[in-house]
Amino acid sequence: MARHAIRRATPQPDFIVAIEWADGSSSKVDFRAEIARGRALASLRQPAIFLHRLFVQSAGESLAWETPAGLVDFHADELWLRSHKSVAAE
Repeated sequence: MARHAIRRATPQPDFIVAIEWADGSSSKVDFRAEIARGRALASLRQPAIFLHRLFVQSAGESLAWETPAGLVDFHADELWLRSHKSVAAE
């Protein structure tokens, strides 16, 4: 079970996703580096996929995209840590 839950996620044209967390906080996660590496995330370069196929799954436990290669997902706890690095380091 996720320690952090996603309430809502909004993809932006610059390959960043704005996330509203269940605790009321918000943050942004930048996916540009992963998408640039290609492989399983290569299809996310297509705006039609990145902007229109993102959804929150499993009661907020992860973000996912439906891609031609299958489902690509990221766990909420991983995303929370990525977007709160400076807070987690303190």
